Amino acid sequence: MLSIEDNELLTRVGRGKPMGELLRRFWHPVLLSSELPKPDCPPVRVRLMGERLVAFRDTSGRVGLLAERCPHRRASLFFGRNEENGLRCIYHGWKYDIDGRCVDMPSEPAGSNFASKVRTTGYPCRETNGVVFAYLGPPELEPELPGIEWIGLPEGHVYVTKRYEFANWVQGLEGGIDSCHSNFLHTTVPAFRRTSDFFDGLRSRLQFDAKLVEYFINDLSPRFCLRDTDYGVMIGTQRDAEADSFYWRITHWLLPHANIFGGVRDDGSTRLGRGLIWSAVDDHTTAVFSVSWALESPLTESERDACEAFSGAVVPGTFMPLQTMANDYLIDRERQATETFTGIESLQAQDLAAQEGMGSIVDRTEEHLGSSDSAIIRVRRALIRAAKDLMEGTEPPQAASPASQKLRTVDLIRPRAEGFDGEEIEALCRLR
Repeated sequence: MLSIEDNELLTRVGRGKPMGELLRRFWHPVLLSSELPKPDCPPVRVRLMGERLVAFRDTSGRVGLLAERCPHRRASLFFGRNEENGLRCIYHGWKYDIDGRCVDMPSEPAGSNFASKVRTTGYPCRETNGVVFAYLGPPELEPELPGIEWIGLPEGHVYVTKRYEFANWVQGLEGGIDSCHSNFLHTTVPAFRRTSDFFDGLRSRLQFDAKLVEYFINDLSPRFCLRDTDYGVMIGTQRDAEADSFYWRITHWLLPHANIFGGVRDDGSTRLGRGLIWSAVDDHTTAVFSVSWALESPLTESERDACEAFSGAVVPGTFMPLQTMANDYLIDRERQATETFTGIESLQAQDLAAQEGMGSIVDRTEEHLGSSDSAIIRVRRALIRAAKDLMEGTEPPQAASPASQKLRTVDLIRPRAEGFDGEEIEALCRLR
């Protein structure tokens, strides 16, 4: 369990809060490129770490992210005119470029230089693989984009979805790194009834090799071996394989807000990259970006469909889940009794029921953690330590070393006698 003070530190993301300042040292996905489909299209409201912002694509195709309120009389720039490489406030016509500079002030007399003295907050944005990233930290510390394997891959090799979750970003992150819950929450029949349908269902949902699914589900209490790294934490999950071997699933947490895990492609022959980034909208809301990618060739239609299914159905025209707390995630108690562990359809809704059901900020002083929670404990400690270090003047080294994030996940069958060599396995995960 955590103290009240540490839980507050871990979860509060506003400017001036220790965790909020830590998060502002990193790039965050804020939009899909498709939300700003063409130059001079309508602007979009954005909320990130509690800040009210507006995003727009200017005449030259560049993305800007400005404070929502015009610095003149505080009207909302969401209603502004997007024209001629700037966003113009509808109240008095003041116009701002993507950097926040006031480039036109028609309400002032000719010859006035007042416009040159006014600017609004403008945050740098970078766009890659259909995602717009934003950086809200000190300009002099702006890092390179993350070095995650999918960033910069050719068109068609990456597929990204977005949805909202009405819980603190850490609750989602902890679910993402918890390799044990899939044995229960996401199973197609109760975990103790291991039928052929059960194995087939789990394989399709998790995109696992058929043999690995067998190892995965036959051992319901995996053991964790963890390794602190220069990017975050390497998480080794050990399950029984054959009588003389263990199955190791190696995943990664990338400080502060990303985790990556693996799968297999449609034909089962090559690796499929999978990952999640948890972008804090505010203390109680998270934008979840789910990514699938392939190195060897473009993703197939069915692989893209699997990414959509993993992210879950949303209300058309929004990123709001169809299954919510308000409708009890459409739980079917008859199916729960006879077919699935939860009675809730879709991986996304199952996760939401667990994570949102804790409350938007879970009271971690009341938890009782077991050995299967060791990765979560390690990640919490690392986040709290990094936030406290920043309060004392030490910048997070991970922000300045995107190359350390060039990683892949691996699945290994190793003789039981060999044990876990963290250094050796970490080397296997490093991309050259």
